[in-house]
Amino acid sequence: MLSIRPTIAEHALYVFGRSIHPELFHVYRTRLIQRSNYSARIDITGDGHVITFVKGNSVISEVVCSCKQMLPQRRRIIASPLRGKFHQKVERNASIRYSTECERESVSPDMFWMVQTQLQRSNCESELLQTFDSSGRIAYGAVSYLHIEERECQMSIQAFHTFPDDHTILKSVSTFHTL
Repeated sequence: MLSIRPTIAEHALYVFGRSIHPELFHVYRTRLIQRSNYSARIDITGDGHVITFVKGNSVISEVVCSCKQMLPQRRRIIASPLRGKFHQKVERNASIRYSTECERESVSPDMFWMVQTQLQRSNCESELLQTFDSSGRIAYGAVSYLHIEERECQMSIQAFHTFPDDHTILKSVSTFHTL
């Protein structure tokens, strides 16, 4: 199956106060985390990623995907196109605090190739990595890389999604705290 990512211009960040069904996406990599204070599911999808963080009855789901992706409207908290740099915060039912910083950066072809190569060399237990097929215009495909740090009351995920056709890198750091 060909796995080519949509362009960066089509991407947005969505945050929901509910779980998002993984069946809505083509999931390439998954990590499940179970702690005494919370559980989490982290997926690399064809568009980007889905992170679902659960503490008791409270849920926060972060989705980075194409704005053309069919997503539910119910309990949508944030819908933001990915342009430039921005910061978002959400507190859910006084039990989960969520924050994210996202930045979309266009770089020179040489810098892009260096970052892309370093991400592909990653081989650590706390990381998820997916290399996608080439779109045909450039000889190499996109990369999605997620570095996961988990603690008893906090989980932090640093994500990099590359877009070779535009020499663009989408970087984000998302933190989930239990209160």
